Amino acid sequence: MNTNQFIPPNLIKEILDKTNIVDIITERIQIKKIGNNYYGLCPFHQENTPSFTVNHEKQYFYCFGCNINGNIIDFLMQYHQFNFIESIHELANITGTDIPKLYSEKIIKKYYKKNELYQTNQIAEKLYFKNIKLQHSKIAQIYLKNRKINIHMINYFNIGFSHNQFFLSKNIKNKKYINNLIYLGVIYKKNNINQYDRLYHKIIFPIKNKYGKITGFGGRSLNSNHPKYINSPKNIIFNKSDQIYGIEKINIQKNNTYILIVEGYFDVISLTQFNIKNVVAILGTNITKYQINILFKITNHIIFCYDGDEAGKQASWRTIQMILSYVNNIRNIQFIFLPDGEDPNSIIYKDGTEKFKHRIKNAKNIINCFLEKITQKNNISSIYKISHMLEKNLPLITNIPDTYIQTYVKKEIGKKIGILDEYQLYNIFNQKKKIYIKKNFKINNMRILISLIIQNPQLSNIIPFKINELKKMNISGISLFLEIFTMCKKYNNINTGQILEFYRKDTRCKIIKKLAYWNNLIDYKNINHVFLDIIQKIYNIALQRKYKKLIIQDRLKNLHHLEQKILWNINKTLLKIT
Repeated sequence: MNTNQFIPPNLIKEILDKTNIVDIITERIQIKKIGNNYYGLCPFHQENTPSFTVNHEKQYFYCFGCNINGNIIDFLMQYHQFNFIESIHELANITGTDIPKLYSEKIIKKYYKKNELYQTNQIAEKLYFKNIKLQHSKIAQIYLKNRKINIHMINYFNIGFSHNQFFLSKNIKNKKYINNLIYLGVIYKKNNINQYDRLYHKIIFPIKNKYGKITGFGGRSLNSNHPKYINSPKNIIFNKSDQIYGIEKINIQKNNTYILIVEGYFDVISLTQFNIKNVVAILGTNITKYQINILFKITNHIIFCYDGDEAGKQASWRTIQMILSYVNNIRNIQFIFLPDGEDPNSIIYKDGTEKFKHRIKNAKNIINCFLEKITQKNNISSIYKISHMLEKNLPLITNIPDTYIQTYVKKEIGKKIGILDEYQLYNIFNQKKKIYIKKNFKINNMRILISLIIQNPQLSNIIPFKINELKKMNISGISLFLEIFTMCKKYNNINTGQILEFYRKDTRCKIIKKLAYWNNLIDYKNINHVFLDIIQKIYNIALQRKYKKLIIQDRLKNLHHLEQKILWNINKTLLKIT
């Protein structure tokens, strides 16, 4: 969804013009002015030394610890977990800006539509749940009995069943709810006439959000037919990668501070049946950052327990790599590794409650898991393999936000590879770090030029004749530079934060953000001179390329009169330069 479709860019700019990023952030966290910037402890990750900076002139913030950055809209979205529209409304309230009623009505309409869809899902859920206990659902009752799921768990998780392919359309008479279920994908039409139940002949699991509202359904086939599991299709209230099955049941207490993360519905239900608390499922093996952020809002102690097959082992390693950037001295992230061929649902019936609680108690810390994996014998058996291992894993290590933990990891790797001298270890990691940065962010004249105009929009007031000439040149990146340059000319007092806002939904937003906070090491006094000098260099390089191209063309076939004239003029210009 285009998040700013309701609010025009000019109105957003008007709101940002009235906004002071320093004032708004100061109301939420402590920051202190040092030089041109304000510094404070980052509100988005745990740290002891301030790495969070705010620049008043650019109306921009950046954290050197976790790399979160942006304008005041981005800050409110991160700090309060607002969506884009909510952030704009918050700023409108702060600045006393009226947002036209037309846009607000659309938002309100969407809000009521979502609530109506939640209500529709609840109607379907009640019918499914009631139906599983009836005589014609005997096959479902036997299936759950064979899987050792008792009646208390059926009631606790509102497990349901659809015995008839027209079950919902026969039992719901209100056309509005039928149309909603068609939109939600719970009912689908065939030949535009018959309304079939998508979850027909399946055990049905209502999927709820943390507030207990039903966002969608999961269905499990009663036999081995594929697919064994299906879920509601994606819509405005359901996205599988955002869902956490069982989240509404979580109850964090002093003796149960953790959340145990498993793969599937039956893992959650079986463990809960054995009195294992706070179990949730991510509906597969690929956890998303959205799910991680939701879980860390509830607790700082999460334990992963994937299946004991190869897919589960690979999922554990993927999760370790992704979640290292969340590690700090407050969060406790652990892993339980099950025996080959076992999953939480199968092992609990073999282990029983106490043995499984022992597994929880002895879960491995993420740092130990990471170190064991990367320093396996086959990864450090030769100097070449050690070098490869370091280069491959350095980005993961440098992503650990806690400085002490990052240092500990480096020292432990040093012990494994036989380098105990701290100075040598420092040089190795910093050398590798430079290689990594070079590979991922190539610096050239055009990027320096774009970074200068983003960070210093007032440079648009310098209009060298070359600007118009550059439009004719086929130079990589020139269109973006001229686009930003023109924007800065149009909006005379624009700042860095406002430039970023114009590119929020643009595919180039990521590189523009990097260039906005990139330190180009140019003295502020020399910015005008460097800016003009780089434009001249880029222009000269483009001229030389064009000159060479025309020379080659002339050798292959004679140039016509106009091309000869262009070649002669370029030659004269280049002679003046040299």
